[in-house]
Amino acid sequence: LLLANYNSKARVNINQGGTSSGKTYAILEVIILRLIQKKRLASVIGQDIPNLKRGALRDLIERVIPDNPWILKYVKRYNIGERIFYFKNGSILEFISFDDEQDAKNGKRDIAFFNEANGIEYGIYNQVAMRTSEYVYIDYNPTARFWVHDKLIGGKNTVVFYSNYTH
Repeated sequence: LLLANYNSKARVNINQGGTSSGKTYAILEVIILRLIQKKRLASVIGQDIPNLKRGALRDLIERVIPDNPWILKYVKRYNIGERIFYFKNGSILEFISFDDEQDAKNGKRDIAFFNEANGIEYGIYNQVAMRTSEYVYIDYNPTARFWVHDKLIGGKNTVVFYSNYTH
């Protein structure tokens, strides 16, 4: 999944897979690699802050960084209260959520990652995606059909990666 997402030329990269299939882990690694290569702003978006703390942020702190200790030599500091990683080259990785579509109209970024996207409203996705200049990553467990299936899959400049527990 790391190589598939990293080598993808698509703007929108959808990752559908079951629990423990490596989706979030791989996407976080890809984002970190992109942040190290060039000064960028990346946002990891969740349905709310508690979900991010129990999910993507925990994965980064407890799994991705310990498995890849070389990452720390590129991190300048981490603001735990704001959930922001500052990199030595000026890149920023933030973990955020939006209350509604209007709230999502604030800010621009180079990379957006919608973690567990089936818990995020399409209006929020749309506003953030419009304000994202380079890459959009999406992950979710395939428990039910939602806006990704109806509005994104099969679209222009979009790719889907499927994974399961073996990944």
